[in-house]
Amino acid sequence: MKTLLLTAIVLLLTPFVTAQEPSLKPKSAPKPEAPAVLSLEVDFKNSLPPAYISVRGAETKPRWIWGASFARIPGAKPDPDPLPVQAIRVESQFNGETADVKVSLLRGRNGFEREDPVATYHLGLDEKTSVKELKSFGLEPIDLTLLSVVPPLPPAPDFENRTNSIAVVSVESDNVPLPAYKLTFRNQSNKNIRALKIEVISDGRPRTSQLWQGEFDRPIIEAGATAQRIIPAVIAQKTAGVYAPGTASNNTIVIRTAVFDDLTFDGEEQPACQYESYVVGRRFWVKRMLPFVDSELANAALSPQEFKEKFLALTYTLEDSEKTEKSAVSAKCENPDSFINISTQNLKIDLTRELDRLINTRPSPPVNFRAWLEWRRDNYKAWLARLQ
Repeated sequence: MKTLLLTAIVLLLTPFVTAQEPSLKPKSAPKPEAPAVLSLEVDFKNSLPPAYISVRGAETKPRWIWGASFARIPGAKPDPDPLPVQAIRVESQFNGETADVKVSLLRGRNGFEREDPVATYHLGLDEKTSVKELKSFGLEPIDLTLLSVVPPLPPAPDFENRTNSIAVVSVESDNVPLPAYKLTFRNQSNKNIRALKIEVISDGRPRTSQLWQGEFDRPIIEAGATAQRIIPAVIAQKTAGVYAPGTASNNTIVIRTAVFDDLTFDGEEQPACQYESYVVGRRFWVKRMLPFVDSELANAALSPQEFKEKFLALTYTLEDSEKTEKSAVSAKCENPDSFINISTQNLKIDLTRELDRLINTRPSPPVNFRAWLEWRRDNYKAWLARLQ
């Protein structure tokens, strides 16, 4: 269960701390463009090598990473919050001048139940900063550095395919901004694929494990079709006592499982069990959200802030009639109801983050919140139909 909790990607509003904003380019540059090679080094100060994420422009979703192995300050005053810190989350996005970096805490007893903002920074090129605000939570500061480097290309990978339905059409090695593989897959079956389990073994050690899923549980590869995905192949390499983004000398891409629309699977069983638990949890979430959204749309004085307050007050209790009792995938799977909280917690954090963007930003023209909520209601209805 612990493994499942940690692989599930999972806001109280507290003031953001803003560091000095240096420029990535000279002040004379009229309209700086996003550099092609830009990455963020995150050193969790836990005796492990640093991690790296790419830094993209505003046209894409911010890249992020979270670390569950962080250091606590010996003898520090205990954190008074009843929810313990489970991970430190770091998110970064290029803003045209600098990189916006947001640091937050993911809290919970079982999984990630809440996200607390800690600080935000605007980092210039080659600038290193220490997130000292973490000390107030009894945690050792982590270090952040904005890099512009050209790492090595990853070597051509080996493949281990444990499915019959997936064929690798092509693979390209890339190193901009970080080492990765661009994979094109073909679905050789007559059923749509909803989820695909991929793992990268680097120099004989597990490195990256991902359960690719379609947004709102749409198929990721339709029957007979192809799809392209990017899988990271970056590791921290040490040269002359300094770490930099690099890649392993040998990478094996393991295709473990394909999960179909009807929750049957091809390959290993455990990823299919995991995906089923997400489906059950999302179905539970959407069934709770639809009547709530409808009731709020009936409110003539609807506002984002009021909606958020009511949303955060919602509780999620599984009724007897909603319990699945056993897995539909395999008798060897754990009861998918056991992991309902993982889906509801993650979806709650995601929607809270989105509501905060609507509340705290001032776009031009302003967002029509009622129209946004109507779109989300319609999206939930279509989503629920796919989850039945």
